[in-house]
Amino acid sequence: MQRGMQRMNQNQKPGGRRSRTGVLAANLLWAVAAGLAAAVGAMGAMAVLLTRVSLPAAAAVPLATLAVCLGAGCGGWLLVRRQGENGLALGALVGFLFFGMLAAAAALNGSRDVSGLLAAKLVSLLLSGALGGYVGLLQSERKRRRRAKAK
Repeated sequence: MQRGMQRMNQNQKPGGRRSRTGVLAANLLWAVAAGLAAAVGAMGAMAVLLTRVSLPAAAAVPLATLAVCLGAGCGGWLLVRRQGENGLALGALVGFLFFGMLAAAAALNGSRDVSGLLAAKLVSLLLSGALGGYVGLLQSERKRRRRAKAK
């Protein structure tokens, strides 16, 4: 009974009560924003790479996909570090949101074909987000163990 009260007190705010869904939504927003920042930074680095090294123009699509996967992994990592639970599921959720943004950008650009490349992007974004979430879960578990050992 006392543990339940402690959990309820952790979710409360001085001005009222916070729900777990609200906390998850806020953390998800931060994770997606941080993942987008990481993806933009990686795309900038890959743009510099494309201009410095004589790579064909066809290399831009896989490099951009790699940058977005890196952003999804970073976002999944951050979300799990903030939540502290459900590493694979929350990381995959971030990957799916990144895929939704990528698909929406492609649709706004006029690309309406569904191909194997789109499916490969979905799988790679889900896996990279889940991998980032798993790494974040491992790190948060290690941090908890250190705290418990110090007490």
